[in-house]
Amino acid sequence: MQLSKNDKNNDTPSSISLFHLCWEFLKIGTIGFGGGWVIISLIHNRFVTQKKLISDEDFTVGLGLSQFLGAFAVNTTSFVGRKLKGIKGSILASFFFLLPSFVIVCILTGLYFKFNRIFNFESILKGISPVIIALMLSTAFDLSIKIKKDLAFLIILLFVIIGGLFNINYVLLLIFSGVFQIFFSHSKRNNTEKNTLHPIYFLQHPYNFLSGVPAFFSIIGTPSFFTMGLVFFGIGFIFFGGGYALLPLLQNIFVNKLQWIANHDFIVGIAISQATPGPFAIIATFLGYYLKGVIGAFIATFMIFLPAFVFLQILISLQNNFKDNKNVQAFIKGINIAIIGQLILLSYHFSIETLTPIFLPSVIFLLISLVLFFIYKTPPIILIVIGIVYGLLFIK
Repeated sequence: MQLSKNDKNNDTPSSISLFHLCWEFLKIGTIGFGGGWVIISLIHNRFVTQKKLISDEDFTVGLGLSQFLGAFAVNTTSFVGRKLKGIKGSILASFFFLLPSFVIVCILTGLYFKFNRIFNFESILKGISPVIIALMLSTAFDLSIKIKKDLAFLIILLFVIIGGLFNINYVLLLIFSGVFQIFFSHSKRNNTEKNTLHPIYFLQHPYNFLSGVPAFFSIIGTPSFFTMGLVFFGIGFIFFGGGYALLPLLQNIFVNKLQWIANHDFIVGIAISQATPGPFAIIATFLGYYLKGVIGAFIATFMIFLPAFVFLQILISLQNNFKDNKNVQAFIKGINIAIIGQLILLSYHFSIETLTPIFLPSVIFLLISLVLFFIYKTPPIILIVIGIVYGLLFIK
């Protein structure tokens, strides 16, 4: 069967203009409180559910490709931009998505250095928590509709949820377990105990691999625009497991090895990154600003996301070469079942962290949000704004 023109081209045409694509991601980047999975939910709600510019099938493929390297939310943004408006759309979508977080982090970091304090966002975060939880559960339900339910679905779902409860990095295990099994079976037959390797350890803990090369850091010296950019670029190549996987990596490099930042200030950077919209990996912006001001913030942000961006573009370009391969499709299906499990698990953790001790108005707000998302497909921005107002007025 001959492929149509659109089948041959990954950058399928869409009815959205480049300006409106940038505007949509600017809005998502502004209201994307709660981390990567919340942002994924916002992107899915806007481009799949409401505007119907991307099919559920294409979106789930994008989710699978986006988990290989770098920040999940930024990669998904790049994928959507690429599918709708080509390479230019991918670049601009990523830029405008990160812009609000970048600006807010720079402002808050500047205020912190000037006044030696940060503002308390706890009330706002608690106010929007019911919306975030409902949005994640709604997205999990939407993603599960078109996946065939069988024994494998149940086993993977339970494995991800139980593994998450025991702090197993399910993304890395899922992506690399097949490759590791092949490598392990060959090494067991052919290699001696002396040269047996354990690559999965380094994949789960890439910061240990990097920290095992102290000679590299000994030649870095004091931070300059070049050396700082080089370090963040290198981190981008071993950035597995989402934003929170960056914490031990960055702390080990910037606090312990390079000693470019005090541990107290690093903790402040974590707080600022958690209190802003967008991906948690935006902590790179804080570190760049801390070291070299606004220009340093831009270099750090650009360089840490660059490797994953380039890698994703290559994956998308090769997508048609394997999209009909049954093994690849099964692999992607497994990833998306894991996504559903992780959404359920994060909803549970978020509920424990933000809704306990039980506060009845927040529980009621959660139930109302679930109804509005599941039944009426209410735009998230409406409930997020309500959540912000609710947090400021009623939560102390």
